[in-house]
Amino acid sequence: MSEPSILRTAMRTHACGELRPEHSGDEVTLCGWVAHRRDHGGVTFIDLRDRAGSVQVVFGPEHADTHTTAQDLRGEWVVRVSGEVRLRPDGMVNPSLAPARSRSTRRRSRCCRRPRPRRS
Repeated sequence: MSEPSILRTAMRTHACGELRPEHSGDEVTLCGWVAHRRDHGGVTFIDLRDRAGSVQVVFGPEHADTHTTAQDLRGEWVVRVSGEVRLRPDGMVNPSLAPARSRSTRRRSRCCRRPRPRRS
């Protein structure tokens, strides 16, 4: 288990940009904005961002309720997610991302706020 985050609040245990390989295996709760969402077969990926950076969040079919929720997420929605930090498999590391080897698998998710529609 890694050291507690200095950015810990009542809503989250870590900031998105804080996750590193030493957090692998830790249970974390993150809050942030959905930057991107991608569906690949039975797996949905979101890039979750906050003031500290971003992290890739994986929603797999093994947790059907959160996977269904993830498919409804859209850009700029504010969400809170909880799950285990896992390392990216070798060969799937993106060196252009700061936490290049870290990503989180979600067990629980909650949409905190959807953006308001723009008025014309």
